[in-house]
Amino acid sequence: MSEKIRQQTVVGQVMEKIRDLIASGQYKSGDKIPTEQELAERFGIGRSSIREAIKVFNYIGVLESRTARGTFVCDRSNITSEALTWSILLGNDDLFDLIEFRGAIELWCFMALARGISEKPDTHDNLIHKLEEIIVKMRAAEESEDRRTLVRLDYNFHKLVLEEVGNRIIISIYETLKSFLYEEIKKAHLSVDALPQQADNHQRLLTAIKSGNPELAAGAIKLHFRETADFVRDTMQRENQP
Repeated sequence: MSEKIRQQTVVGQVMEKIRDLIASGQYKSGDKIPTEQELAERFGIGRSSIREAIKVFNYIGVLESRTARGTFVCDRSNITSEALTWSILLGNDDLFDLIEFRGAIELWCFMALARGISEKPDTHDNLIHKLEEIIVKMRAAEESEDRRTLVRLDYNFHKLVLEEVGNRIIISIYETLKSFLYEEIKKAHLSVDALPQQADNHQRLLTAIKSGNPELAAGAIKLHFRETADFVRDTMQRENQP
């Protein structure tokens, strides 16, 4: 059955039609979609518009075009963070909304990890060892007042926790948020006289994780992000003072 579409914003409409085909379940992960010619005939338009729409879907990881084989629907784990990145970049999101969003993601991850440690403690020994090593390095960085290293170790600590939980979508979102937040937080650390006690702060997080108590882990990570937001806000306010 023909599904003609209007000529105005034709590529966008093609993308909507392809999205609907996938959303309806007609084509699932791993399925081969119709050829450019078949889609062009189905939608009543030229192949060039189909080709451009497929290029966009290839770029964001929804579709994968394979030479001499056709175009296939990807697994959701292949979807890049580009869509989220541009959504944030082109929006008017407040920095503290992004910090809060990252905190919400980590809240779930820290609770999930604490629960996992409670159920199977030995399976996370390697992670605990790596987190303990990071805290040792944080103390050394504090002693030498190496603020840049402190910020890097801070992000590595949190990334290890997210990777241990194993949700690839969350990890992708985390990397996207990092690209927006990292420089702001680093700038805040570099602009203050008093050195934030990152080692103690992260030891508190690690203790909560090791407890195996999800509620305790939730309280620790919520306090951590509340303190982070307050720290960045206070720094920005001082910079804006005449």
